[in-house]
Amino acid sequence: MTPTMNWASIDRFLMGDAWVGSRIADHLQVLCGDIGVRWAGTKGEQKAAQYVLSQLQSLSLREAAMETFELSTSDCNAASIRVTGYDDWQADVRPCLFCPSVNVEAAMVDVGFGMPHELEGLDVPLNGRVALIRTEFEPFSEPRHLTIRLRDLAARGATLAITASSRKGRRLQHMSASDWRDGDPGSVPLPLIQTSVEDIQCLRQHAAKGASVSVQVSSEFRTETSWNSVADLPGDLADESIVLAAHHDTTPDSFGANDNGAGVAVLLETARLLAGLAEAENVRPGRTIRFVSFGAEEQGLQGSVAFVNQHYGQEPHPRFMLALDELATGNMKGVVLQFPQQRTLIQQQLDSMNEGLQCHVLSQLDASGDMFPFALRGIPASFLWRWRFVGRHEDTAYGHSSSDTLDKVRVRELKEYAGLLARLLFRLSHVPSECWPQPPDVTEIAQRIEQERGAVFRTM
Repeated sequence: MTPTMNWASIDRFLMGDAWVGSRIADHLQVLCGDIGVRWAGTKGEQKAAQYVLSQLQSLSLREAAMETFELSTSDCNAASIRVTGYDDWQADVRPCLFCPSVNVEAAMVDVGFGMPHELEGLDVPLNGRVALIRTEFEPFSEPRHLTIRLRDLAARGATLAITASSRKGRRLQHMSASDWRDGDPGSVPLPLIQTSVEDIQCLRQHAAKGASVSVQVSSEFRTETSWNSVADLPGDLADESIVLAAHHDTTPDSFGANDNGAGVAVLLETARLLAGLAEAENVRPGRTIRFVSFGAEEQGLQGSVAFVNQHYGQEPHPRFMLALDELATGNMKGVVLQFPQQRTLIQQQLDSMNEGLQCHVLSQLDASGDMFPFALRGIPASFLWRWRFVGRHEDTAYGHSSSDTLDKVRVRELKEYAGLLARLLFRLSHVPSECWPQPPDVTEIAQRIEQERGAVFRTM
């Protein structure tokens, strides 16, 4: 380990090159413009993984590879919602991810938010009917996870549920009906179909008159191959590492500019900055920095699960893992940890950068991103503080849809991300081994997840 560092010189190089030498716009154009949709298991995703690998190889990083894994995937080939007797009108429709095939004609029942008191007060039984549900939380009530509310509907015999998008203007987005903490993201408690804000009003009016609805979904489930791309920037401590990761896949029709072309572009740019620092200034990381781009994050974190299973059984665990996702939603405000043990250490490194960045700890383990499989293995995992509790850029509220395009991304903010990340990772790579706290116990983690199962995350 290098005992002394000229941090002012290092910071000047990293921030300066982040601005004047940036290739972020180039990466975004290839990923989101030239390649486009990158649903895991498709040619588009394979091209993205190959591109990431080629860029990592161009930096002369070590152990660069594209690793394959078996993917459980699905496609929706067709879907429709029609009110019986109104053949000339069809509602906007988008089934949830992993929605099974459906062919139902049944009466509709408006169940409100699907809360227990609402279900108990229904005038008609749910058995064999289609439920119209509001997926947002009921005001003033204790929040109840959507997955649990769907299970409640299924237990009462509902055949499926229809809900509205959270966005006006007939903007639909792919959504999940499962709680990924359950460990089976492909398991759907009840088929969930999304329609537009405009069309749900029409369906509720028809439901109040006792009308029936015809819902058809044609889904195909199969096994495919997906890819993770990985490379290492070697450090002085060969058996110690920290991990920076992003995911290159998208939902089925999304160009994925914010989610997650921005994260991959910053991943590649951070790798370029740190590799360039080693070459230009002759200073290297203290411990190895591993860069990983995962496939199939949008399909239940299958890529990061496969990566953790492949690498972190006998192989030494990383000291720290940081996941990059949806970076265009806001500028960098700090780091959010899954576990509290490293809070003081991370905050000390952020303070040394003198940028006003803060380190926070989640009150509940977050299963919504690629940091979760690392956390399950007892690896201290984190993500960047971007929008939670402060709000996101309004023009980035197009995730999981075909409107997540390059015009939603602020390249200047992403340049800052890359410079700040490079500075933080380089500092962490040089923290002496004896200064790192002990990682959490995996048995305690499993117990904690069981206790938190079904709980609702606070984001605002």
